[in-house]
Amino acid sequence: MRVHVAPRVISTLFRLPAVRRFLFRTVSQTAIEYRESGLSEGRAGRIRGGDRLPWVESAPDNFTPLKSLEWQVHVYGSAGGGLAARCASRGLPLHVFPWSRNAARAGLARDATYLVRPDGHVGLADVLHGPERLERYLDDRDLRFVAQPARAGAAPGL
Repeated sequence: MRVHVAPRVISTLFRLPAVRRFLFRTVSQTAIEYRESGLSEGRAGRIRGGDRLPWVESAPDNFTPLKSLEWQVHVYGSAGGGLAARCASRGLPLHVFPWSRNAARAGLARDATYLVRPDGHVGLADVLHGPERLERYLDDRDLRFVAQPARAGAAPGL
């Protein structure tokens, strides 16, 4: 069994896409979510506060800013309603990505506000994309950030 049957069964199982997806999600821990955490709030598209931010293929991709390991705001589409000014006044980097089919496939909502924690999970998902809910979220949790001066050569919002 151990020498002849088990290797064939395991080899056959690994060829099945569902098994490979399950093993990838288990090993990579991408299925971990914190929806019941006090740092998790809201829903926009299929994404809820506490979910891991989904990867969206774009140029640059939306995971590039996560290398900074800081709280940040992501918008897929356009950021309006004073969101940019509010993020700047609170010391929160704002990253605006063009709306795309890839963003829609990932479950994101167009023009929604996603406050992303340093661990890559969404703290706040706000479909209304106004700065008021973001302010309330930050104030309720007493989250304070220091506004960083603009870096030379950095594009606004990226």
